[in-house]
Amino acid sequence: MWLFSRRGFFLATLALAGCGFEPVNGVNSKFQLLRNTVLVQAPTNRVEFELVRNLEVQLGQAVSKLYDLQYKLSVDEEIIVVSAAQEINRYSLVGLLEYSLVDSGGIVLLTETAKSFTGYSATGTTVATQRSKRDAYDRLMVILAKQVSNSLLILDRS
Repeated sequence: MWLFSRRGFFLATLALAGCGFEPVNGVNSKFQLLRNTVLVQAPTNRVEFELVRNLEVQLGQAVSKLYDLQYKLSVDEEIIVVSAAQEINRYSLVGLLEYSLVDSGGIVLLTETAKSFTGYSATGTTVATQRSKRDAYDRLMVILAKQVSNSLLILDRS
């Protein structure tokens, strides 16, 4: 059985090497040309600041502005668990990010929507609940930034 596993791994490696497989964000990829060229719209609040920070981690800070990334962010907070004593125990955050990639000539290259959710518990003290809420918003911004980055990678590959 062990021999079969090694044989399968070896054949899969040969197949990937033979098809011209290369990492999407490798050293000589097209994505490296996109890196540090996207200027993300300035944030207006703490949540948007976290979004922009995470986008700049994924895309790099704009050194030479070739593209603008414009966005509209909305986050809805919903109650998802209420105890028998009518106490709220858990909240869900649903984030919707509409974004557009615009080149320096003003031509819209991509318009998409990223959507995700996360949640947080409200069972502890007020301070713990506030910290849990802030952490949930931060996690949501990481997820949305990663979705935007993946979408731009797909655009770059086509």
